[in-house]
Amino acid sequence: MNAILRIFSIAAGALLLGFVSNLGLMGIGHWYEMNMARSEYDLSDAFMIAVFVQALCVVVGGFIGNWLYRRWRNRKASAAD
Repeated sequence: MNAILRIFSIAAGALLLGFVSNLGLMGIGHWYEMNMARSEYDLSDAFMIAVFVQALCVVVGGFIGNWLYRRWRNRKASAAD
């Protein structure tokens, strides 16, 4: 049961931070497209950077989910003592 809960925590953290980063990157991307981009190459570069940032946020979100699970488990174990 603990393994399933740990996997769920990691996935929830990754999805949550990925979703939040997507919302931020959409706004930044729209602003960049309207104000700064001069060609299709600028847009493709910005898209690749956004994909990298979102993938990085998903990985960091997984680490945060794992950290929160371990913290919760340690508090639960210390409360039982």
